Order: sequence, then structure tokens, then C-alpha cells
Amino acid sequence: MRSHRKLRNFYRFITSDTDQTSLKIPKKFTRDHRKQILLNNNVLLIVSDDKVWSLGWTVSDDGKLWLQMGWPEFYQHYCLNFGHLLYFKHLGKSLFHVRIFDPRYQELYNLQPKKKIKNNCSFEVTVRKSYLESSMLYVPVRFYRRCLGGYKKNVRCVLQMAQGGRRGGVKCRVYEGYAKLCGQNWKRFSDENHLRVGDVCVFELINAVENVMRVTISRAC
Repeated sequence: MRSHRKLRNFYRFITSDTDQTSLKIPKKFTRDHRKQILLNNNVLLIVSDDKVWSLGWTVSDDGKLWLQMGWPEFYQHYCLNFGHLLYFKHLGKSLFHVRIFDPRYQELYNLQPKKKIKNNCSFEVTVRKSYLESSMLYVPVRFYRRCLGGYKKNVRCVLQMAQGGRRGGVKCRVYEGYAKLCGQNWKRFSDENHLRVGDVCVFELINAVENVMRVTISRAC
């Protein structure tokens, strides 16, 4: 009897030069989740180095699903090559956690040099269009677990601008594989500080008792 269990996760090997321009999604995963993942053309990939990438789906004439828009930049950023393995964990809708392994099956993390941060309780994120449309901002799970909420499902934070001004009661909530700042107070903070696509925000925990994070914004060109 044929199994009706839906495929939740999948992996892809880099096997040819065509993988530099697009990546085909397995047929069974596409069949099981087509309606859910195509609700929005944007797909978010949360990589193990805590970077979040916004890419786009393409459906070919024969009904196959491909990651194409933004994929060449993703491919180049992680120096992907023949034999690399990508493991995709579906977190719901068009959201995936991605782990990258080299041909020796060793997981890759920091493939690009990163800016030094002042302490271990800091993280950096680039504002994307989907963040503004959904009034939320992704937070690295490791930061949340280590610096904010531990194993609590959500906490309240205070966001303080480097040049003064603050917004309290901002909700930070953790899910399986990711965390996010969300809620009305996060939207107010975003609007008050005129966040735009491409802005880079650095969050630094400066008061662990009250969960106060200092926010420095580098504006997009």
C-alpha cells in the first residue's frame, strides 16, 4: 500500500554546473506541499550560520518547482561546489532551515568573514521586504536561547536606540528552528525608526535583567 505520509525534509547534492543558477525541489516534497509553499512567491532559508536569505520560487512548464531568484547569490556566498550537500528542514509554509555539508560530510558554518561584535550577546540582521510586510524580524535561535529566554516560549524586550529613545514591551518568541521579534510594539519600533529594505540592524544585549537591547542601524545606500 502506498504511504500517504508527507515528506517534511529533503536534501540536495550539488552535482552539476546548472545548480549554480537554480535548484530543483524533489517531486514528492513539491507534490505534498505545493499549495502551502506557493501561497507566497518568497521563500526564506535560515542557514546554520544564522543568516536568513529571501529567495523566490519558479515553476517550470512541466510543473517542476525550482529555487531560482536569489539562488546564484546564495550559491556564491557559501562557495558551493560539486559534492556539497544541502539539508532542508521544512518549518512551515515557505520557511526552511538549511544545513550545508562539504563532500566529507562536515557541516559548514562561518564561510565568510564576519564583523567583530562587542560581546557574545549580539547579532546582526539585514532587513528584508518580507520582514516589513509581516511586521516581524528574525532572531538567531542561539542568541535567544543563550541571551534572552532560555527555554521560555517568549519574553518581553526593551529596544533602545544607540542615539537615545526606547520602546518597551517588544515580544520575542521562539519556534522550532527560529525566533522572531513581533507584535504591535515591534511594528511601532520599526515605523518610528523608518526601517527600510537593506538596513542593517545590530542588536546588543546591555541589560540581561530587563532584556534591554541596544539597536544600531546602518542605513541601506
